Amino acid sequence: MPYGRDVSRDSAVEAAFAGMYRETYPHVLAYLRRRVDDDAEDLASEVYAVAWRSWGRVPAEEMRPWLFGVARNILANGHRATDRRRRLELRVSGERGPVADDGALADMSIDLRRAWALLDDTDREVLSLVSWDGLTSAEAARVLGCSRAAFSMRLTRARRRLRRSLDAVEHEPASSARSVPEPRPDPGARSGPPPQPHPDDRSMPTLTEGRPS
Repeated sequence: MPYGRDVSRDSAVEAAFAGMYRETYPHVLAYLRRRVDDDAEDLASEVYAVAWRSWGRVPAEEMRPWLFGVARNILANGHRATDRRRRLELRVSGERGPVADDGALADMSIDLRRAWALLDDTDREVLSLVSWDGLTSAEAARVLGCSRAAFSMRLTRARRRLRRSLDAVEHEPASSARSVPEPRPDPGARSGPPPQPHPDDRSMPTLTEGRPS
């Protein structure tokens, strides 16, 4: 043991980190599983390795959105590294990309699924953070690295576009609405059961409703 090392302090730090891990891990894993397939647990380990190195520099009340932000950065780095290889594999094999047909999308109505498929990835990520990940606007803004005002504007626009898409889908002629198109590959679509509401919020809004910030 190094001379002068405070063992009791080390034990307290490890206990605090372990408590944070137990509390936040299910949320971080769910966030990752909505965006990747089999690598979610490995990526979660990377997230908590970063958290351990940064321990003590992140306020406890900001830990959850901070962890989501770390996860988002890790995902982005991984996508940049593997995207070209994956596209080549798909072209060679003749396969389609992953289809988000379970989890959160399975809870949608057919019309809402079709409207969701019309949105771009940016709108879907914004809506997913508040509706499925259970974050407040302030927390989601931290994940995306923008101001709360900027996120609120993005959320308002995303909801408006979703309502517009939903209206268009609902008013399509029956002949053109017989089959549900497969949603485009979406980093925010894979999920298990929707998470419980954030403890600071009274209820989980629908995708097109407003949310207390």
